[in-house]
Amino acid sequence: MSLHRLVFPSPFLILILCSTISFAQDKDRVFPTKGGVAATGKIIERTKDKVVIENSKGTPQNYATNEILRIVFDGEPPQLSRAKDSIVQAQYDQAKDELSKVVMDSLKSEDMKEEYLFYKTYLAGAQALRGQGDPAEASKAILAWAGKYRTSHNFYAASEMLGSLAIASGTPDQAAKFFGAFASAPFADYKLRGSFLQGKALMLLKQNAEAKAKFAIVTQAKVSDPPSLKLQKLAAIATFKCDAADGKPDQAIMALEKMVDEGDSTDAELFADLYNTIGSIHQSQNNHYEAVLSFLKTDLLYSSQAEAHAEALYNLTQLWTKVGEPLQSTDAKSRLAKLYPTSPWVKK
Repeated sequence: MSLHRLVFPSPFLILILCSTISFAQDKDRVFPTKGGVAATGKIIERTKDKVVIENSKGTPQNYATNEILRIVFDGEPPQLSRAKDSIVQAQYDQAKDELSKVVMDSLKSEDMKEEYLFYKTYLAGAQALRGQGDPAEASKAILAWAGKYRTSHNFYAASEMLGSLAIASGTPDQAAKFFGAFASAPFADYKLRGSFLQGKALMLLKQNAEAKAKFAIVTQAKVSDPPSLKLQKLAAIATFKCDAADGKPDQAIMALEKMVDEGDSTDAELFADLYNTIGSIHQSQNNHYEAVLSFLKTDLLYSSQAEAHAEALYNLTQLWTKVGEPLQSTDAKSRLAKLYPTSPWVKK
């Protein structure tokens, strides 16, 4: 029997490895939204509009907050870092598990505590929007965080989340206010998204003319980046829904069906919104079979979109009965309650 030879690194190699590990861990890092290498150094300034990080040569680098994917602070627990990454990727169950392992009192700096509290409350909000938490309780937690950290680089993300939670809580007037704070950002993409979100809130308030004015800001903007182009399509869908409510349902459906024919059906968010909007217009015209077909497409093809799926299931519970399929209605109602127990659609 032969023994494998054990090879130990030289003291010089150990020194190099230790220095490299220390350099990687004992620095703040800013990860940009557009990929590339993270900026490494010491964060010397953080506001709601920008983050400034100074590299090893003492040179400051400025990042607008809309250019930042996430930040990792010097000495941050790996569980907190992994939780942030999971939330960015919408892997909420994994993020919840990682955050549960973080002990706030053990965090080394106020910056880390701020980040921990933000991601914890943001996660609660994201889960509430998916029908797996209380929107009102999540809103209280985020408002408490915002009251303490008004100048945080996470300010705009918190504002958008508060607006979305207000809609989920049935208070679109409050949502318009929070979305207005988001739209006040000095960034063109945030202003554009803010206008869209304000329009959605105004539409729920049945202020269609004001809503369409907000959507027009989006659809008429000169943009070329994929997220903004997609936002324009979402704004167009919302505009057609307003048109239908204003007495032009047939024209609205024709325009929406054209978007279906010309669109990329792999875009789950866009197509779930398209089919739900078409379904809601058919439903308003008592075209029950057509409405069922539209909401059923969201149910069967785009169930990954939690909010849209909950909406589709709710409407199917109403529509299946009207087309003489009570068992299907019971099934849709059961799945709605099971998958999204705290969704506002369950309470309707």
